[in-house]
Amino acid sequence: MLQVTARVLAVPLSVVALGVATRYLGTHDYGVLTTAVVFVGLFDTCTDLGVSTAIIRRAAGRDGDTALPRLVGVNLGFSLVYALPLALVASGVGWFAYAGQPQVRLAVLVVSAGLVFSSIASCFDPVFDVRVKYSGVAAAELGSRILTVAAALVVATTNAGLLAMCAVQVLPPLLRMIISAIAAGRLVRFRPTFAPAETLRLLRESLPFTVIILIAIVYWRADGVLLSMLSSPEQVAAYGLALQLAFSLTLLPQVFSRSALFTINESYVTDQARFRQAVDRGYRFLLLVAAPVAVLGVPLAGRIVHAVGSSSFTPAATPVLRLFFVAVAVSFLTGIVSDALVAARQQRFLSRLSMANLVLNVALNAVLIPLFGAVGTGISLLVTELSGVVCTQPRLRRSGVGGLPLGYLPHLAPGLAAALLALWATWSLPLAVPLACAGVAYVLGAWAGGAIPADMRTALLAALRPRSIAPTGDLPTVDVSVE
Repeated sequence: MLQVTARVLAVPLSVVALGVATRYLGTHDYGVLTTAVVFVGLFDTCTDLGVSTAIIRRAAGRDGDTALPRLVGVNLGFSLVYALPLALVASGVGWFAYAGQPQVRLAVLVVSAGLVFSSIASCFDPVFDVRVKYSGVAAAELGSRILTVAAALVVATTNAGLLAMCAVQVLPPLLRMIISAIAAGRLVRFRPTFAPAETLRLLRESLPFTVIILIAIVYWRADGVLLSMLSSPEQVAAYGLALQLAFSLTLLPQVFSRSALFTINESYVTDQARFRQAVDRGYRFLLLVAAPVAVLGVPLAGRIVHAVGSSSFTPAATPVLRLFFVAVAVSFLTGIVSDALVAARQQRFLSRLSMANLVLNVALNAVLIPLFGAVGTGISLLVTELSGVVCTQPRLRRSGVGGLPLGYLPHLAPGLAAALLALWATWSLPLAVPLACAGVAYVLGAWAGGAIPADMRTALLAALRPRSIAPTGDLPTVDVSVE
């Protein structure tokens, strides 16, 4: 709940920063900025290499408390060595990839500096995930958003230019690195450890997770890179605006997945019934928050684009945002599906499926982008997200997890109907009013329709009162999925 609060507060700050950037840069320069951010994002997998997941899984064992400080220190030592070379490689590849586009080249060079800070900051993540203490994470999230808004406003008011706005993208990982280091140091005593043999063993153990993360990063970034090479900066700008708006909503599944990762891994080893129940409750909670994104996002897309990006973005970005809203709603489920498969030691299957979806996504984008521009990226993403959820169900059943709780969907219908009615009744008012009214109507309708049963209410209320939760090992079943 601490993470949710911080990220909910961060969403409007992100929208403000996005609005400042789009209105200041315009469609062409914002397309250049988006190109740089998406391209550098291809190298994000190298900031962690899946080591954090391997550390969490080791810490779930008997000697986790004693092993954690050493593992974090080894990871930190390794990251300090390779972070700068990683940024230089990203800059060099971008310099050759965008030959003849000097603005894009310089933008990639500036944005690549953020990889150094992201690499170091990722080393502290296992501390928060194992200890289930997220005050530092929440402070870093909220602080980085505030800093981004302030810096973007300074750039816009001083007319500092495109490269200065690119430099703004480097500030959030820098602040996250500083705050995460301080917060993690209060939970676990560690220091950088340069141990090549241990590092090699850790990297070898994390290799399956590295492959999964690499595929996921390329999957999420390939469409933007292909769009930047096959279409105009204006189409890239429409894609970038829609992507930022839609994926700001992924905060809830990200928080849920991160908070539940240790519990899901631990319960698979120690209590299969608890594991199955955690995944099933996770499905229901994520369906509860995903449904309004898909249903309400379609009519609201045009108004949101106009409010954030001005009328110049509306024609191109609106249809893309509609598709992204639906795709994002589907992606809510893929997080817990991946967590469950990793806990069940199904990394190879997940890697193969992820690679197949990546190939399908790239192929669809290569065909559809020349025909439909940024809309083609939305179609490709929706198809492959649906494929990922559907194709994992048989393998999850073999691991003891029940199928998608489709019987839960009718309980969401009253809330969705009430939200659409509230949206229609307040449509002529400023955008904040229909958004708020639809949100309240959905919660009340879902409650009345039985979509928020007593056990879910108990778990959510327990999360709001962390001290009321029993110590680990004596957790009530209803609290497991939320913790």
